[in-house]
Amino acid sequence: MTTQLPKKDAPANAPKELGKPLTPPVQVSRVRFSPDGKLLVAACFDGTVRRWDVSGKEPAELPAISGHNGWVGSLAYPHEALYSVDSWGRLTASHPRAKEPGLWSVENAHDGWARCVSVAACGSEVATCGKDGFVRLWHPETGQRLAEFELKSDLLSVCFAHDGKTLFVGDLFGVVRELEVPSGKLVRTIEAKELFKLDRIQDVGGVKTLMVSGDGKTLFVAGAEPKSGGFVQCVPLLIAFDRSGKRLSQYKGANDNEGYVTDLAWHPDGYVIGTTSGQPGQGKFFFWKPGDAAAFVTGGKHPNCHSVALAPKGDVMAVSATNANSSGNGRVKGTGGDYPANNSPIQLWTVPKA
Repeated sequence: MTTQLPKKDAPANAPKELGKPLTPPVQVSRVRFSPDGKLLVAACFDGTVRRWDVSGKEPAELPAISGHNGWVGSLAYPHEALYSVDSWGRLTASHPRAKEPGLWSVENAHDGWARCVSVAACGSEVATCGKDGFVRLWHPETGQRLAEFELKSDLLSVCFAHDGKTLFVGDLFGVVRELEVPSGKLVRTIEAKELFKLDRIQDVGGVKTLMVSGDGKTLFVAGAEPKSGGFVQCVPLLIAFDRSGKRLSQYKGANDNEGYVTDLAWHPDGYVIGTTSGQPGQGKFFFWKPGDAAAFVTGGKHPNCHSVALAPKGDVMAVSATNANSSGNGRVKGTGGDYPANNSPIQLWTVPKA
C-alpha cells in the first residue's frame, strides 16, 4: 500500500487492514453496509447477494440471498430493505435480516441489463436505469411501477438528490441528466464528455457512478478518460459539479493502467473515498478532498478494486477487489482442465478521522 501523508485536512494515519479478507468464492460487483453497520452485503456474479454479520470480533457469514438469474450489479441499502438489480433485468427487494429475506421481485424491470438502483432518502421511490434506455420508478413496498422515462441512451448510473425531488442519470457518452420526480421533466444536462471515447474497435467509457455529497450541494460524476477502445486503458477521473451544473474541481489518476473509478462513498468529514479498476490488474482506493489537486491517501492490497462501502460511523470501510494472479474463467488449452475461477476478496479497513 502507498500513502501520501500528512496534509492539511487529511486523516492522521493511513487506513489499516482489519483481519483477513472475506473470501467469497465468486466475483463481487458491489458491497454495502446495513444502516446500522452490523451487516455487510455483497452483489455477486452467481446471482446471489452474500451477507456477513460484522457486529462481532470476527465476521460471520450468513446464508446467501437468492432470487437473481444474472450478475447482481448494483445494490441500494438505505433502510431496512435491500434493493438489487441484475444483468437479466430483474429488480428484487429483500430483508437481509430475515430467515426468509425475499419481499418482492420484478422479473422484467428492464429489457436486458438493469445497470443501477437508487432509493430516495425519504424512502418514497426506488429508481432503476438500464441498457434499454429507460429510467423507472417503483413503489418500495410493493414493487409497483410508478413511472418511467425513456432517455434513448445506454444508461449506466442513477442517484437521487437528497430531497428526493430530482434524479441524476448518467450514460455511456458522459452525459448526466437531472430529472424532476415524479414527472421526469428535464431540469438540466451536465456534460462530462471526456469520460467517453468513440473508438474504431469499441465505444468505451461512460458515467460509471454518481454520488451527491453529504450536504447535498455537490454532485460527483465518475468514470475514466479512455485512451483506447481495445485494451480499455484509461485514467480514472472524478469531477465535482455544483447543483447548477458548474464544474468545481476534479481528481485524476496517475496513469492509464489504473482504469475506471468504479465506486464512491462520502465520508462525513467532507471527503470522497473511491475505488479504481483497470488493466492489467491495477487498481486502488483513494481519499480525495474536493478542491485538492491530488488524493491525500491512495492504497489497496488487492488488484482491481470494484467497490467501496463506508460504515455509518465513518470508521470502517469495506473494499472488494480481485484475487491476485487471476487467470480468468475458461478452459486451459490442451489440458482439458479449468482456469481457477476469479473471486473477490473483501477487505475491511480502518478509516481514521480527519
